[in-house]
Amino acid sequence: MSEWIEVKAHLKAIPLDWSTWDEIFEEAGVNGTVQTDEPPTISGFVPPGSEESIAELESLLLKAGASSVTTSKVDEVDWAEAWKQFFIPRRVGERFMVVPSWTEHFKAEPGDLVITLDPGQAFGTGDHPTTRGCLQLIEKVGATGKDVADIGCGSGILSIGAGLLGAASLVAVDTEAVACESARENLMRNGVEGQVFQGEGFAPLPTNETYDIVLSNIISAALIGLAHEAARRVRPGGHWVISGVIDKNWPDVLDKAERCGFVLAEQFTEDGWIAATFARPSA
Repeated sequence: MSEWIEVKAHLKAIPLDWSTWDEIFEEAGVNGTVQTDEPPTISGFVPPGSEESIAELESLLLKAGASSVTTSKVDEVDWAEAWKQFFIPRRVGERFMVVPSWTEHFKAEPGDLVITLDPGQAFGTGDHPTTRGCLQLIEKVGATGKDVADIGCGSGILSIGAGLLGAASLVAVDTEAVACESARENLMRNGVEGQVFQGEGFAPLPTNETYDIVLSNIISAALIGLAHEAARRVRPGGHWVISGVIDKNWPDVLDKAERCGFVLAEQFTEDGWIAATFARPSA
């Protein structure tokens, strides 16, 4: 059995934005991390044969402010299962139940919309405030009979939510191949029809295609960069549902969205994270 190396960074406090730490692991060739709040840690797993990257990863983590970095050997089977203990069935909003695909004996309540999910290495389980915020805002906006584009789809959780709410059509885009594969599998797992494309922003989609709802759970800088094109792609009377914004970046995101013609319709805040629904006024 192959042995992987778990590299765990111990932090002084819970960061406002975990993505900065995720990027450090990705820079060292480690895709997928596990975070804990008490105590605050972030872990990644280095595969057999890549041990030479550990010293570089440790150095990067310490330079970024980790109080310490520890390593330990884990069997491949244990690594594959270890993170699952942190992903349990969770209610999001009034109707959504996000349930791991490996959960046994789960019983939905009448009216529940169950999202059965195996995120793999893709972001999006419903455990993070950014995902929860987006799902709750989608539920309030409603998707029945609407055309939806999910830009930065991760595991596909938001697309599935829109599909279960009755979306007429779904397209999803992500830059990462593993995320695209995860999204395709999860859409199929939930009986939701949709197309998934790999690429940046709206680039893989037909140039003149527009949508009733665009979903974007991505980092603030990417939202700011996407705002102008999102305004072109959202139909009059439609909505841009965004998330992934930390408190200090919210004024910049709000300003750019409003300068592109959007009107703030609703805002969701949890643990320093902001999600929002922007409306595009009817012509």
